[in-house]
Amino acid sequence: MARTAAIAGHRALWFRGSDLRLDDHPALQAACRDARSFLPVYVFDPACFNTPTRYGDARKSSARRARFLLECVAALRRRLENHGSGLAVALGSPSEIVPIFCTSCEAVFVTEGFCSEEKREEAGVAWRLVHGKLKRVWGGTLYLPNDLGGFDPDNIPLGHNQFRNNCRSKGR
Repeated sequence: MARTAAIAGHRALWFRGSDLRLDDHPALQAACRDARSFLPVYVFDPACFNTPTRYGDARKSSARRARFLLECVAALRRRLENHGSGLAVALGSPSEIVPIFCTSCEAVFVTEGFCSEEKREEAGVAWRLVHGKLKRVWGGTLYLPNDLGGFDPDNIPLGHNQFRNNCRSKGR
């Protein structure tokens, strides 16, 4: 397969997990800003379904959750079609599929993950992107970290009192 160079202004958005919204989506807004073309992508990763966890007999996703996710992705596709777009959907590992779909994109945007599995997944996609760059956009909290006194997202205090006191000490 011949590799093509990234084309300026060609962007992709990698939807993942349960963040399938179109309204108030920072990564979507960043991907569309000054874009010449836009490719929304969703990848169903088999590793997220019926896979045992380290918590006894618990599974990562039940049949009901999988059906719900299928319905949500179908609704996302319909909403994108109403806006004149489509949705590229695939089954496989995102680190393999996303780079294939996005070979001509200068950038692939994604809502930045905050758990170790999401960070590993992002690293795999970023490593395999040949011409484009993976651009992580923070969207994991109701407020942006800078709106909360500049907290590092990995070190936001979990306790209310400590969080409140830190925000107050920064004048917010």
